[in-house]
Amino acid sequence: MLLKLSWKNIWRSKLRSLVVIGSIAMGIWAMIFGNAFMNGFIVSYMANTINHDISHIQVHHPDFKRDQEIKFSVSDGNQKAVQIRSWQGVKGAATRTLVTGMVSSPRKASGVQIRGIDIENEAVVTRLDSLIGEGDYFEGISRNPVVIGSKLAENLQVSVKSKVVLTFNDVNGTLTQISCRIAGIIKSSNLSLGESYVFMRQDDLARQLGIEGEIHEIAVLLESQVDPETIVSRFQSEYPGDLVETWQEIAPQLAYLQDIYGNMLYVLMGIILTALVFGIINTMLMAVLERMKELGMLMAVGMTKIRVFLMIMIETIYLGIVGAPVGLLFGWATVSYLNSKGVDLTAYSEGLEAFGYDSILYPYVADEVYLIVTIGVFITAFVGAIYPALKAIRLKPVEALHKI
Repeated sequence: MLLKLSWKNIWRSKLRSLVVIGSIAMGIWAMIFGNAFMNGFIVSYMANTINHDISHIQVHHPDFKRDQEIKFSVSDGNQKAVQIRSWQGVKGAATRTLVTGMVSSPRKASGVQIRGIDIENEAVVTRLDSLIGEGDYFEGISRNPVVIGSKLAENLQVSVKSKVVLTFNDVNGTLTQISCRIAGIIKSSNLSLGESYVFMRQDDLARQLGIEGEIHEIAVLLESQVDPETIVSRFQSEYPGDLVETWQEIAPQLAYLQDIYGNMLYVLMGIILTALVFGIINTMLMAVLERMKELGMLMAVGMTKIRVFLMIMIETIYLGIVGAPVGLLFGWATVSYLNSKGVDLTAYSEGLEAFGYDSILYPYVADEVYLIVTIGVFITAFVGAIYPALKAIRLKPVEALHKI
């Protein structure tokens, strides 16, 4: 009886009820869209860094990360990489020879990390070949071809087939200079790829360093949904002497950024739900004040205060039940459409790329967010109905019957 009466009551003033339902639906849509938009930024940034630079796992000599000295290479690194590629869940493993040095053109010079790469496996792990915006991926140049980022090329004022000189110390500490030509220029929003690295063939760099056959880093890319810790544990059990780290340890700022964006969801929800709760209080309070005489009559004929309280609460919950599916549907439809088409932010590409973001954003929402948002809205509706319901049960039947 109480449920039926509450349902009829919310449609006595259709316009007012529709405004509340619309507010609830818009609140849910705003929370879902806001979360999707923030996720689009963080997922883009993290995917860019992991897939095109650091990968999911890296292996080094325990002392290399501390001193960055050439002599600290991974023992039997090439054989270990071959073995890792055969493991289930591993998409690819690339070996790298690393040295810090300087690249100079006839006009300018810049400090960089010089990366000697296995070009075939590097293309699998970081898809470096797909990022070439100008020139080719180590093709078209017969001797010492290199690939650099667009920002670095701009700073050095060079282009494809321009000559550059790499300067670094070999394994004996001897200052070495080699003349190279640019085979390709990388176009990427990743800041490190854009201005911090010079890529060359691994054999070419290892020969100049005097460490033929040795490598300093193994970068491992995993299949989606594979936990890096499982691969780390297996590697440590089979090769206990090496330092193996996940992307969270390699780039802790990414994990920190992920936590910040996760907390921002709750801040956004708090702001929207706070505004929503005041709207619900205002609407339900108006409904109670307009029905004072009616409520007084109900209490006069025997309806208890508990039942009056429950009636007001149920009316508010009904509004949430009607509004929530509408908001969820529109939120899901909006996110699905934008995720497939992408949000074109090309007009702001220069500013976005300065911070490492892509100019095409793909909003994304985890499935559990829909549940969290729905629960949050129902809690808000419940809280928002408490004051109007308390106002209703404080009415004195005799006084309420004389209200105009």
